[in-house]
Amino acid sequence: MAPLIARLILAVLFILAGVLKLRYVPLLASTITGLHLGLPPAVVATIAAALPPFEILLGIYLAFGLLPFVASSTAAALLLAFIVVLSSAVLRGLSAPCGCFGPTDQSPTTWWTVFRDGVAIVPAFYLMWWSWPRRGPA
Repeated sequence: MAPLIARLILAVLFILAGVLKLRYVPLLASTITGLHLGLPPAVVATIAAALPPFEILLGIYLAFGLLPFVASSTAAALLLAFIVVLSSAVLRGLSAPCGCFGPTDQSPTTWWTVFRDGVAIVPAFYLMWWSWPRRGPA
């Protein structure tokens, strides 16, 4: 039951985040630029266009239990990347919005934002552990 709950929590999180950003690619690109990561505009545009559908697809994989180790590892890696980027913004004193849940998420990035992603990574790590490929005797 716990793996199902963890999968569904992550699925809802990623599908919701992706859907809320899907129609606002230029605003997402602006949000990414506001984090001052030093990325070229073409890379920012690619990330902004690819992230929402990728989050939705990842959420679907999690919801249906498809490739559970790959999906949970991908979710953990993505959340870890978000944590690193958001922590960097907070440490540099930027007041840029997270934009994690679309254009209405305009509050400045804070340690609370980082903590929220830190909490979200727990079920991803649990699913990674739970779905780790176990091999019996040959």
